[in-house]
Amino acid sequence: MNKECPVTQDLLPLYEEDLLQPGTKQFVEEHLKSCQECRHIAEQSQIPLPVEVEHGGGSKKMMRKITLKLTTIQIFFVAIAFILAMGTTVMNNNSGFIFILTYALLGAVTYLFYRSILIAVLLAGIPNFVWNCLLYMTDWFGEFYGGNFWEAFSIALTSVIVHLIITFIGIVIGFCILKIREEN
Repeated sequence: MNKECPVTQDLLPLYEEDLLQPGTKQFVEEHLKSCQECRHIAEQSQIPLPVEVEHGGGSKKMMRKITLKLTTIQIFFVAIAFILAMGTTVMNNNSGFIFILTYALLGAVTYLFYRSILIAVLLAGIPNFVWNCLLYMTDWFGEFYGGNFWEAFSIALTSVIVHLIITFIGIVIGFCILKIREEN
């Protein structure tokens, strides 16, 4: 390998696309005649690369697949949020606090996936609020927690606010993770 080889190898993509000036093109051709290694690299670059996109599949089909995947992930996030909401209110003992801390994880993961504070808050808050309203404002579980509607509503709202504060902590963690990844 002489000192012309690296220059020739750098010029090969332009040579193959016929984008070189006549003098440079002649230099590459003469070098390829005399250097077997560079000639082998030039021959290898002529091999067509495999196409990763399926032929015959339109953009509508591709968008449908992407939409289905995203919808599945969104349903998964909402289901996790409902499970967490039920877990934090059903478990009134010490393990209920661990379920509350999982909202930090939910906030972080949701923020990392969607990169939106609003979506992270909605995914954590709405299922929790709906569950708490069902729990504290109806007689589904055998007792009313409040003396009237407003008392039960305030209990449900307080619970949601506590969970959203923990979710915001998770969002901040997710934001910090993104910033660290961007710096690296």
